[in-house]
Amino acid sequence: MATAKYGLEPIGPQKPDALVKFDVDISATAIYRGDVVELDADKGIKQAAAQNEDNIGVVVGFYDADGLPALYYPAGNAAGYTAIVNIDPHQLYKIHYYHASTALTAAYVGSCADWVVGTGNTTTGQSGAYVDTLASTAAGLYVLGLYEQQGNEWGTDCELVVKLHEHVHTPAAAGI
Repeated sequence: MATAKYGLEPIGPQKPDALVKFDVDISATAIYRGDVVELDADKGIKQAAAQNEDNIGVVVGFYDADGLPALYYPAGNAAGYTAIVNIDPHQLYKIHYYHASTALTAAYVGSCADWVVGTGNTTTGQSGAYVDTLASTAAGLYVLGLYEQQGNEWGTDCELVVKLHEHVHTPAAAGI
């Protein structure tokens, strides 16, 4: 499963009033569906760094300058793009965990983790973000458990259920 990196994928319904359209900052790096984003100084959005504490949400879609659906935002001077961002700080997400030597167990529930930004896929538009380290101190994601799907089990390569822990609408605290 180590190649199954796709960023943060929403689990369950998304609240319609939590899906907000933002301009994409034209100086930003490429942004993909499933990437965590933050507000930029000009109130557009840009890709959030893994250790960022001011996350606004997770991208779930894009429109290009003509208002047509786009797979992703192609970095550089691509003006006029907008992104649909899920800003609900309580939305649950699935994300891939991979670490060659650290096997996770149920004891990691309640831990925090930062994501690795990774390389997005220009063919699918999916983020390349994933988790490779968990900690008991504050970090961008809060681990709620193992994602329930056939063949997924605790170990060095698994799917986790998380929510944004460091979000502009919720004060961050250390894990349990």
